[in-house]
Amino acid sequence: MKLRQDIQALRGIAVLMVVIYHARLGLLPAGYLGVDIFFVISGFLITSMISTQIDQKRFKFTEFYFRRAKRLLPAAYTTFTITALISVVLLTSVEFRQFAQQLLGAVTFTANFVLMQQGSYFGGDADLKPLLHTWSLSIEEQYYLLMPAILFFTPRRMWLGVVAAALVLSAIACIVIGLWRPQIAFYFFPTRAWELAIGSIGALILHRAWILRPVKWLFWPAIATLIVLPIHPIGGLHPGADAALACLATLVVILRHHPLTDRQVVRPIAFVGDFSYSLYLIHWPLFAFAMNVWVQTPPTWLKLLLIGVSLVLAWLQYRFVEYPIHKAPIRFGWPRVGAALAISASVVAVPYVAIAMGAAPVRYAEDRRGNTGLGAGCVSDTSYAARSGCSTGSPPTLLVWGDSYAMHLIPGIVATRLPGQAVVQATKYVCGPLIGVAPVGHFTGSTQNAAWAKGCLTYNNDVLAYVRNTPSIRTVAVASVFKQYLTPAEFHLMRGSPTTEREQAGSEAAAIAGLGNTIRAIRAMGRRVVVIAPPPALDWDAGLCAERLLRGLPTLGHYADCAVPDREYHAYRAPVLHFLQRVRTQLDVDVIMLDDALRVGAGYPAIADGRIVYIANGHLSYWGSEYVARRMQLARQIDVRAR
Repeated sequence: MKLRQDIQALRGIAVLMVVIYHARLGLLPAGYLGVDIFFVISGFLITSMISTQIDQKRFKFTEFYFRRAKRLLPAAYTTFTITALISVVLLTSVEFRQFAQQLLGAVTFTANFVLMQQGSYFGGDADLKPLLHTWSLSIEEQYYLLMPAILFFTPRRMWLGVVAAALVLSAIACIVIGLWRPQIAFYFFPTRAWELAIGSIGALILHRAWILRPVKWLFWPAIATLIVLPIHPIGGLHPGADAALACLATLVVILRHHPLTDRQVVRPIAFVGDFSYSLYLIHWPLFAFAMNVWVQTPPTWLKLLLIGVSLVLAWLQYRFVEYPIHKAPIRFGWPRVGAALAISASVVAVPYVAIAMGAAPVRYAEDRRGNTGLGAGCVSDTSYAARSGCSTGSPPTLLVWGDSYAMHLIPGIVATRLPGQAVVQATKYVCGPLIGVAPVGHFTGSTQNAAWAKGCLTYNNDVLAYVRNTPSIRTVAVASVFKQYLTPAEFHLMRGSPTTEREQAGSEAAAIAGLGNTIRAIRAMGRRVVVIAPPPALDWDAGLCAERLLRGLPTLGHYADCAVPDREYHAYRAPVLHFLQRVRTQLDVDVIMLDDALRVGAGYPAIADGRIVYIANGHLSYWGSEYVARRMQLARQIDVRAR
């Protein structure tokens, strides 16, 4: 297919959107829509290529896949290998072990499944993954594996109907699964295939007369959509309305092939499109390395520098690796396939060999593992029910109830528990112990949607019923970060029961009402209750910083000493601290603070006695939980201060 300048310009726009978004400059809040534009372009080009070759009776599966490999692998493997070598000396144990899995996924075209297991694309730890961006490449490659067979084994007259049916089924799956499990909808090929299918349909209807007039009318609105949407997104789930509009606008621009797009004025952005693949590959590892090394957020000057370096390195890779090999007269042959497989194995082997040689010490990975209390099986996903192994004895006497900021207290409470005290855990991520109130995420990529919030309401009612039906429980310790109830810009609140709920903006008054419901219900049963506050923290991964400091890895930034200054902690946690003060006075309940047990001088270090105290998001490590609890005799404080 002849290279079209308008499509190259779309590629240039798409990759620059993604790069600017990843730089976290705040200019394009929805710059990630560049990936959706890429999906449509890929679907269009690959379908155009396959359909033309089938019509000309010269399509061969071996030749097709070999050409794809020759086009994609050299630049990818160059980037992956260099990234792997740099990762050996820059990444900490957890991040490097995850990187090894990401690299295996990238080479085997399954990175989307690997990354789906490692967390949300929009989550805080996503910024630390050097191959996070390969999820989209894997989805495209999975499409490349399927599309040739669909077209080759389907009569031509049925092509449009089959692709349209696949688009509809994929879109329905995206909507349904998105309401249930947004993270799966983001990464799962069947829920993203509709975007590539839009491009495929464009290829199949390109020369039909009936399409000419509508795309002519819609061209300028489509251009406006592609300009405005990344700056002012509609919001909500992704992929959702924003992705659909971006994909349809891209299709219109491709089908229109406006004469203006062939003029010289478009050439600069089309030039960026020429090396967009290399730019997409190279830019993100650079940003990820910076996020690993720089505690908190890298400064603006560094982000701008990294954009410039990305452009230069991408052009060099395109000029001396990607383009020459792509255009080289290398034909399919089984020895070449064998050589490619050997190279693939060699690339994947780099991090695993490094791990075997001690590049990711098990000690630090163990110290920084997620603190789920009595075990991951004690973290509820839906409703609550007493589970085996989630209590230190029978019958239970102390219930610890809340979100992850309750989980991380469990090891310390268990380590300091009083004679005859049996601890039982009731925890669910993000779902604080507030009866009749649940958070609803209103930021892109949030997994706490309306369906999740209803589940949180149900879960807390189940816990309350468990307390009612377990008379041996004499004391309930409730704990949460509470922030998710106090940040209306990020979370709304669902109030009521799971069947009569209503949504409103987050507010301190609603949070106090919800916690008040919990406290009154517990006391009405004749049980005692106490609230435990979250530990001092700031918006950076103290566990990551602590490991870097302990291992002597490069660590830069204002918080390179891995300590949380007291003054900055109070400013950062101000809404939560104000809320807890009102809880003390209005709800007549004691609030246990962890500050004094963690304070050293004018701050809160992430390291004590050569061990890691904090892990991600201000949670205590297993060792840190026991360290803090022993310093303040936490279980005894709970027993004495509960009322």
